[in-house]
Amino acid sequence: MKFIRKMTLICATAVMVSAGLASTLVATAGTAGTKTADDGLARFRATYKELVETNTTLSAGDCTLAATRMAAHLRAAGYPESDLRIFVPDGHPKEGGLLAVLHGTDPKAKAILMLAHVDVVEAKREDWTRDPFTLIEEGGYFYARGTSDMKAQAAIWVDNLVRFREEGFKPKRTIKLALTCGEETNSALNGAGWQRVLHLSLP
Repeated sequence: MKFIRKMTLICATAVMVSAGLASTLVATAGTAGTKTADDGLARFRATYKELVETNTTLSAGDCTLAATRMAAHLRAAGYPESDLRIFVPDGHPKEGGLLAVLHGTDPKAKAILMLAHVDVVEAKREDWTRDPFTLIEEGGYFYARGTSDMKAQAAIWVDNLVRFREEGFKPKRTIKLALTCGEETNSALNGAGWQRVLHLSLP
């Protein structure tokens, strides 16, 4: 049974935000429209839940759908279409992925690539006590397929880019995001290998 401690997930989120050099959760008492830490955590958790509950198994899932849903969060945060790309390898309509970019201030500095796969190992309902594609919190744990490997990380990457955009954060290095399919089923498609060519051409 896949699970992850709730506090581990929360701490991982905080670490990744700090590592991104953005002070993203500043609450100003009495100021309308400001976001509190609770607001940020609730939004992250909603993104995480949406991703976990999107079936991305090879047999019945859809990585392209998962990528499209994550792109919607970035689009809503203000990323232009020119900085987002859903890629779908020929012959693999449900094994697509997402490329996104936050432009840095130094075009000569090497970009940072945040990479995560969104596909998961097969999960038969009869083998699970709980529905493997319904995120359930119980006793301080999250239960579902992909909670730790590795949709938590993928959701963190997406949430970081959303927060950076909202704050107007301008990194020195360009930050690129790649969500891919095929890590758990390398006999079908190597999504990370496929996107290597594509991300080089993304501005």
